Amino acid sequence: MKMSSSFSVPEESVKVFELFLDAPTMRSCIPGCHELVRVDDTHYTGRLVNEIAHVRFDAAFSVEIVGLELPHEVRAVLKGEDRRLASSLKVDAALQVRPEGAASMVTYSMEIAMWGKLGRMGESIFRRTTVEVERQFVEAFTRACDGGFLLEPAVTGAAASVSAPATHSTSAIATHSTLPGSRVVHKERLSWWQRVRAWYRSRSRRGGRR
Repeated sequence: MKMSSSFSVPEESVKVFELFLDAPTMRSCIPGCHELVRVDDTHYTGRLVNEIAHVRFDAAFSVEIVGLELPHEVRAVLKGEDRRLASSLKVDAALQVRPEGAASMVTYSMEIAMWGKLGRMGESIFRRTTVEVERQFVEAFTRACDGGFLLEPAVTGAAASVSAPATHSTSAIATHSTLPGSRVVHKERLSWWQRVRAWYRSRSRRGGRR
């Protein structure tokens, strides 16, 4: 199954590309992503929990970056497996980021292969779920680019509303509605020095209460 799409992000392209390679940012933005660890410069591991047509998919996965052109393009291969469902998938993906005035245009393409129970669900069901996942991801990623609050990953991911329409307009992307199944965490992005000061102040307050 092949899929492709694009969306606009109101942030300059270099920052957008850096965030796509940042594991904590991606973990907070990808619906249902419970774990994501950068092993080295070209490898990541993680765990994805989602629902597709009321079937819970809980898969450990690995990602290998097979091509990188900073700061414009990245190509990667994702492999995941849910042993309980006897299902596995492989995704060959390419993503490009291009400047668009003060914003950035993100374009991606994927070639997805699925086996086992997951593969027998049908392409139409999987496509509807993927559209909703993209909508939620774009909203969360736009907030991350703005330096706003992060999102804890949803327990069941995007399946709660697979019938919701997707939109690629900048105005819709900029909305700040809470994603289904996610809890908002108001967390400012502090500099290293600000974090040190906050740690020192908390230690001083605890010492004063003794």
